[in-house]
Amino acid sequence: MPNSLIFIGERPSHLEMYIMGKPDFYDAIQLSARPHRLSSSMSYHSIPFHQSDISINIIESNSRFNCRQQSLQLIEGDKQLSEEDAYGIFTNFAIMEDNKVAFLLTSPNKKIRTRGRVTPKVLFASRKVEF
Repeated sequence: MPNSLIFIGERPSHLEMYIMGKPDFYDAIQLSARPHRLSSSMSYHSIPFHQSDISINIIESNSRFNCRQQSLQLIEGDKQLSEEDAYGIFTNFAIMEDNKVAFLLTSPNKKIRTRGRVTPKVLFASRKVEF
């Protein structure tokens, strides 16, 4: 599996694949720890980079994902892809080179709540001073 594009899912034939999940940190650990011997219960599949050109057609977005000369390229189809859609496509894959695994991770959109303005508490003490 060294030097390959990895995805989690099913691969009924060498021309077809179904992506079932996105790789995460745990998957990267699993793949880098024992890259050549994955258990049959795992649903990792690889597409080797030794081929000169890899092109994957994505039916849902009518777009194409290309791997050429150590670069990844997403080509839009008829409808324009949003930035979130493009990240969604790239996050489905991990790249493995020797025993190193890389994957794109998007952080969830965290809403930052603004607190209401808190009036500061004023503490003071006084005492009578005689002159």
